[in-house]
Amino acid sequence: MTTAKPRSGALVAVRNTVLIAVLAALVAGLTACGSGPSQANSAVIVDGRSVSVDEVQNLLDKIVREQPAARPLAQQRKLDLVAREAVSQLIQHELLVEAAREENISVKREDVAQAMAQDPFKEELPTDGSVPPDALASQLVFRARDLRDTVTDQVLLAQLADKYFDKLQVTMDYTTVVSDNPSAKPESMREQAEAKAREFAADPDRAADVIAKEQEAGQDAQEGAQFPAVQSAALAATAMFGSEPGTVVAFEPSAEQALWVVGLIRQRDTDATVDTSQAPQVSATELVAVGLRMLQPYAEQAEIQVSPRYGVWDMAAMGVAPSEGETEGLVLPPAGDDSQQ
Repeated sequence: MTTAKPRSGALVAVRNTVLIAVLAALVAGLTACGSGPSQANSAVIVDGRSVSVDEVQNLLDKIVREQPAARPLAQQRKLDLVAREAVSQLIQHELLVEAAREENISVKREDVAQAMAQDPFKEELPTDGSVPPDALASQLVFRARDLRDTVTDQVLLAQLADKYFDKLQVTMDYTTVVSDNPSAKPESMREQAEAKAREFAADPDRAADVIAKEQEAGQDAQEGAQFPAVQSAALAATAMFGSEPGTVVAFEPSAEQALWVVGLIRQRDTDATVDTSQAPQVSATELVAVGLRMLQPYAEQAEIQVSPRYGVWDMAAMGVAPSEGETEGLVLPPAGDDSQQ
């Protein structure tokens, strides 16, 4: 007995219909649970300014409706990445508005108009899963937001970085957590790094003793090390360059290396005399990342309340993380400072 096969076009239509339904259900599920901050229907509140769940939901709906590249994330059940990225970008926008006002930076209308005419986000995103999920989520949200806002934010971040990049220098007491064992579990290294960070924070006056012992044990550790931002744009985009003196940070400088850095910030000089003659070239993307890090002081001063349905504010990433245990690092403010971690 033979069974009639549906025409290929009909099969594709059925698959698309089912996939759209799945996408819609997954997106709806992102806002179906959890309780928000104190103000009803808020995805996040930044210094009393509320970004509603509806605004985030509208971005997600638009992405699902207009971006085929969202399908791999939906199939992998990773649309929550897009939701967190949407909330992150909206928080960053609020912080950037304040920073631009305080730093007296602005973007000319003609520059924005020219960038919008070129539309840096006009190219379609790959649908084959070749783009890493985190990067894909960022690009999807960039395209879903108002183009003028997205372009303006990117230019302002670059300007903020340019204002400080070649004269920013951090002095830090630091040690490292490293593993030569390729099978070592990442969470074990994180636990060691966080334990050392809390040890530094508990008694900063003993940091020199701890570092001396680390050096004797052959660890890469140093007291009073100076790091100019121009030395490495990638490093300048980490929490150590956005933190005020007295802050203890723990972070991974690179995802490609099994290495954590734990440091006590001794000085953050935004007007240092730095030798830039051997400074490497900096790409526009790197400059924007440094600009985002320059928002950290504003984030530390702000009251940021993220709805649990999206996650928690992660100062180390300057974005939203799924939970406290899944942040990109640890930022412990000076003793007596009630800033968020």
